[in-house]
Amino acid sequence: MVPQPHSHEASTSSRDSNTRKASVQSLPKPPSTFTWRGGRRYHGDESIHYFLPCDVRELSRQSLFHEVQREVYGGYHCAEFPDDAIPRKVLEIGCGTAIWSASVADSFAARGRPDVQFVGLDIVPVHPDMHGVNFTFVQHNFHNLPLPFSDGEFDYVICREISMVMPVNGVYGSQITDCVRVLKPGGTLELQCSDYLIRSLQRTTAPFIPGSGAYIMTPATQPSMSAENPFIAAWNERITKALTKYQLSPVPCALAGPQLLEEGIIGVRSKRVALPLDEIWWESSPNSDDPRRKRTSMESTSTVDSKNRRSSLSIHRRSSTSVGSNQSQSLHSPLSQEEKAVRELSRLTFVQLIESLEPILRETNNIAMDDWDRWYKDLMINFFQHGGLQGGECVEFGSWWGQKAPKE
Repeated sequence: MVPQPHSHEASTSSRDSNTRKASVQSLPKPPSTFTWRGGRRYHGDESIHYFLPCDVRELSRQSLFHEVQREVYGGYHCAEFPDDAIPRKVLEIGCGTAIWSASVADSFAARGRPDVQFVGLDIVPVHPDMHGVNFTFVQHNFHNLPLPFSDGEFDYVICREISMVMPVNGVYGSQITDCVRVLKPGGTLELQCSDYLIRSLQRTTAPFIPGSGAYIMTPATQPSMSAENPFIAAWNERITKALTKYQLSPVPCALAGPQLLEEGIIGVRSKRVALPLDEIWWESSPNSDDPRRKRTSMESTSTVDSKNRRSSLSIHRRSSTSVGSNQSQSLHSPLSQEEKAVRELSRLTFVQLIESLEPILRETNNIAMDDWDRWYKDLMINFFQHGGLQGGECVEFGSWWGQKAPKE
């Protein structure tokens, strides 16, 4: 049964004039809300295709990824709000743990607006007690329209990482139309997403963003269409097959921007960012040729299954240990410790995503458990011990925002 809309209103009692309203308590979690498969917790509605778990491991990954997004975007939101135009009521679609609402509530409070109301919508309640935040949770399936809100109810609506539940034939379509409906005239709509497909950033003279180590995507910073690393090639093939089976897009960033224009949003702006998963070989030696050119990129690496993984791994280990680890020790890194940490965190959340999607990836690609376990173990060694992601492999992020046209 599809979850029905309901909400708990935040308490209106105030402890003192300088304290934000007490939060709504976490909703009770009846047995029918969740189900367990393979030792992990998932939402319990089989009519909704959502492949990520709802357990502590996955929610922790999402919280870490939230911090990666903050670093690459330079804040929790790209839409700009002057101190005299901070929104009064905000809707977060697909709120999950509501860490975004809590973070932005702190940010707005620090700017003199502790009274902003936040509403989070999701299919299951997984947020903690939000003490000190004026927060209301609404349990609702985003596919069920209209959304349970009045016309023009919100000043700001944000949709973050919702592509896993939005089919290609409707991604950022009718649901976004309804998000525009609940916006006040002049209100702001923002879409944030990241691509599942991993591409490699080509050598560029453009500088990375200080602090995050990410690159603004411009004509001078273009990723290649093919993956050199055999494990990335296998991931790209497998995630594409899994998502397209359910009419989901592995590259949602290509779809978000045009939809805002179609919905009549005005003043649309965007920010596209590529965050490498490791230090890239040419960042330390910008004037050198790639000494790894002869490695496994010339092989057939689309599957890296149990039959060819040994030879692929052996070749990759020889190249990555000689070029990755040794070279990084002999050349000065242009990255600060903070920038290295952001890339390491991105790499960690990426492999955690692979782990969380294991069931759907094995099912759609017919991978036996033993083959998966060997592949994932070798992947971890390649990524974290042998410098396998120094070829420019990156996660691509995108944010688009604009305003609902005012009434004439």
